[in-house]
Amino acid sequence: MPLLDLSIRSLHKLYQEEIFTPAQVIDYILLRCDEFKDHNIWIHLLSRQQIQPYLDRLNGHSTETLPLFGIPFAIKDNIDLTEIPTTAACPEFSYTPRQSAFVVEQLINAGAIPIGKTNMDQFATGLTGTRSPYGSVKNSFDPDYISGGSSSGSAVATATGLVTFALGTDTAGSGRVPAMFNNLIGVKPSCGVVSTRGVVPACRSIDCVSLFALNPDDADRIYTVMSVHDDQDCFARIPDSDISPPTIRFKFGVIDPSQLQTSEPELLQLMTHMTERLI
Repeated sequence: MPLLDLSIRSLHKLYQEEIFTPAQVIDYILLRCDEFKDHNIWIHLLSRQQIQPYLDRLNGHSTETLPLFGIPFAIKDNIDLTEIPTTAACPEFSYTPRQSAFVVEQLINAGAIPIGKTNMDQFATGLTGTRSPYGSVKNSFDPDYISGGSSSGSAVATATGLVTFALGTDTAGSGRVPAMFNNLIGVKPSCGVVSTRGVVPACRSIDCVSLFALNPDDADRIYTVMSVHDDQDCFARIPDSDISPPTIRFKFGVIDPSQLQTSEPELLQLMTHMTERLI
């Protein structure tokens, strides 16, 4: 099957020129998924019938009205998608959420289409992509190599051209490691910028929803959609507009220059400059 460029710019051009419809792109993707069954990418691949409601939501819209119109994406299986089981790669833990995670809702509202829930190191504790009862996820370049984890399935789904982008999580490298191993753009947002409400926690206070993308432009556009403040997330970062300037100076420590041993004199100059700026 010939490869289709799934970048946002390419897909939107195909839609605008009426060469393909989102439904045709979804049919193409589902056929290609059959080619990668032995890669153990998916825990739950949505059926065509399950995807149809998301296609129906696009009626009356276009690439001009929705920034992610008709863009297929994957979701790590510790992030909720309504009415689809969340397992965190542990069948005994499985539950079916009645509501999608906040970040997933933002993406769907922007026109993105979920394709499925991806395999992962169980409970997001691992960096290899091999710790799953659903099978070890194979590297997109060489099946004899590890995919990296814990967001293994999301990375490989993106790298093999089954989705335009995918959501993972990153607490201690679970997004950045598989991005590196599969030659992807991997984004770990600062803690609290992207909501983690609806995400099975590994370490709730430092968990981040991460992003896999094919190129920097896609990553930038998707990140803009993801990074909406969630006032129901207790770990959400306070928006900059709500932060008042400090009324008192804060205290900070300065290392005595006599205690610094460095072969880089520029370091001392930079520290002096920093101190002057903070005073």
